[in-house]
Amino acid sequence: MKTAAQENFLMQLKRPILVGGLGLSASLWLLNIVGHSPVGHALGDGSALIGAIALSAGVWFLQKSKRANLTIEAPLALKTVDKSAVEKTLAGVEATLTTLIEALPEERKADCKHAIWTQIEQKKQAISQVLASIEREKLTLAIVGNKSTGKTTLATLLHDQWQPEHSQVTRISEIEGEETLLALDTDLVLFLTTGDLTQSELQRLQSLLRAGYRTHIAFNKQDQLVPVDRQAVVQRIQTRVEDLDIGVSAIAPKPNPITVRRHLEDGTIQEFTEQPAPQIARLTDKLNYLIDNEAQQLVLTTALRQAKALKTDVQQLLNAERQQRAMPIVEQMQWIAAGSAFASPLPSLDMLAATAINAQLIVDLGAVYGQTFSLEQAKKAAGTLAELLVKLGLVELSTQAFGSLLKTHAATYVAGGALQGVSAAYLTRTVGLSLIEFFEEQSVLPTEAQKFAFGAMGDRLQTIFKATKQSMGLQVFVKQALSHLPASEMPASKKAATAA
Repeated sequence: MKTAAQENFLMQLKRPILVGGLGLSASLWLLNIVGHSPVGHALGDGSALIGAIALSAGVWFLQKSKRANLTIEAPLALKTVDKSAVEKTLAGVEATLTTLIEALPEERKADCKHAIWTQIEQKKQAISQVLASIEREKLTLAIVGNKSTGKTTLATLLHDQWQPEHSQVTRISEIEGEETLLALDTDLVLFLTTGDLTQSELQRLQSLLRAGYRTHIAFNKQDQLVPVDRQAVVQRIQTRVEDLDIGVSAIAPKPNPITVRRHLEDGTIQEFTEQPAPQIARLTDKLNYLIDNEAQQLVLTTALRQAKALKTDVQQLLNAERQQRAMPIVEQMQWIAAGSAFASPLPSLDMLAATAINAQLIVDLGAVYGQTFSLEQAKKAAGTLAELLVKLGLVELSTQAFGSLLKTHAATYVAGGALQGVSAAYLTRTVGLSLIEFFEEQSVLPTEAQKFAFGAMGDRLQTIFKATKQSMGLQVFVKQALSHLPASEMPASKKAATAA
C-alpha cells in the first residue's frame, strides 16, 4: 500500500511542466555548486552540461504536450432567428448538464436527495418550457426609461386604448429603475426618452441589445418642442442608433394643455385651457406592424434569449462544481511554491520555479474548466503573468508586507528563505484565484468571444491580491505558510545570497 507521501510524489510526476521546471531550478542550483568544485573546474564553465539538460528537458516536455482545443459557440442573434438556433442552444444546455453530472464526485452522484439533483431537474424542466414556448402566440411588452420620462402615462394609455384591440398582447409592464432586470419572456422593449439620448441611455440600450431584447425607441413629450426642433431630435436619435437596427417614434401620450381664446359676440374674449388628444399614432402603427408581421420572430428571439440565459445558469452550476476541484489545486501549488522558494539557494532561481508552478497551474486549472493548453501556451502565459506580477509591484508589495510580519516570528524564519517562501505562496494563490475567475468568465461566453489574453489580467491580479489580503488576513496566511515550511535553519548559501 502506498503512503500519502508516495501518492503525492506519483501525482507530481504526472505534471511534466512542474517537475521539469523545478528540476531545472534544482539542476541550476547543483551547477552553481559544481562550478565551485573540482568537478566543476574539470567541466570548464559547465555550459555544455547546462545545454544538455535544457535540450533533453525541452524534448521531453514537447513529447508530453498537447495542443489547445477550444470550443466555439455562436453569438446571440438580434435580427433573424430561426427555430434551429433555439434548438441548437438548448442542445448545448443539455450537453453542459451532462458535463456537470460527469463532474460530480461519486458520492454526490449516488445521493439522489442532494440539492444539486433538484437544480438539475429544474433546468431540464426549463429546457422543455423554452421548447414549448416557441409555438406560443401571446406577446408581452415592457416600457423602460429614466425617471420622469412618462412610462406610467404611456403604459396606462396603451392598456386602456390599444391593448383591448390586440388580445394577443397579454402584458404591458413598466420597468422602474435603471438596475431593474426585465422579465426573460419580454418580447418587445419600448425605450422612452425625452430628448437626445444621453450616454447612460445609450449604454442601457446597448446592454438590452447584448441581452437579446428587441427594442424600439419612443421619443416622448415631443409636443414641448416646435416642429423643427422636434424633427432635429428624432434625427439625432436615429443617427446614434443607426448601427443598432432600432426604430424611433415621436409621441406625446399626455400633451401639455393649450390655451384657447374665444371671441364672443359682445366683443369680449374668453380664455380657457384645452387638453389635446394623445399623440401616439406613430408608435401604435409600429406596434401593429410588428404584431401582424413579426410576432413569430419576436417569440423566437425571446426563446433564444431564454435559452442563452439558461445555458449561463447551467454553466454557473458547473463552475461552482469545478471550483470545488480547483481550490485544492491552488492550495497545493501555493505550498509547493513556498517550499521551492524557501529551499532555493539563489533568489534568481525562485522566479524560474514560480514560472514552472504557474504554468502547471494554467494546465491543471484549464483542464478543470474544460480547456487544454499546450506546453508552449502554458509557458508563455506563465511568463506573461510573472512579468505582470513584477510590473504591477505585487512581488515587492508582498515582500514588504510579509517582511514586517515575519519579524515577530522565530529567528530561523526571519531570514530571506521564509520571506521568499511565504511571498511565493501568496503570489501563487493570487495567480490561482485569478485564473479560476478568468476561466469561469470565459466559460459563459460564446467561444469566438473567448480571449485567453493573459496579458490583460493586470487589473484582475491587483483586485484579487487586495481582496485575498482583506478576506483572509496576512497574519492567518503567514501562520499557514510557515506550517508548510521546514522548521530547520535554511542553507547558508541562501542566507548569503539574500544578504547580498
